[in-house]
Amino acid sequence: MPYADSDFFLALIKEDDWLSKKAENILKDYKDQIWTSNWAIVEILMLAKKFGLDPENIILSIKKLAIIEGDITPVIAAAHLMKEKGMNAFDALHAITCRDNKIISSDPIFDRIGLERISLEDL
Repeated sequence: MPYADSDFFLALIKEDDWLSKKAENILKDYKDQIWTSNWAIVEILMLAKKFGLDPENIILSIKKLAIIEGDITPVIAAAHLMKEKGMNAFDALHAITCRDNKIISSDPIFDRIGLERISLEDL
């Protein structure tokens, strides 16, 4: 079973990608055998804004194209924060990971989404 990195999915998801035909052929050749990880998804989420892609739709698309190893629940939740709150991928992942705990940060985005922040700049 081949592992797919972010380039493969971007080639299939982006409207106009120079690798799209090749990726489509590989998808046909390895139907239901391609797998990936949260790391590939996180990399694509980081590029979502640059390419005008909807973070939640990215994950839905990848779920249709490949087997995703591991628990993708945190990545789905982060994609939702990106879409609804305008967060970047890493801030959204930090917010989801800390759950109901306080977060130590200088970034006010966490205040705006209701997390209790221990402010670095005020220490």
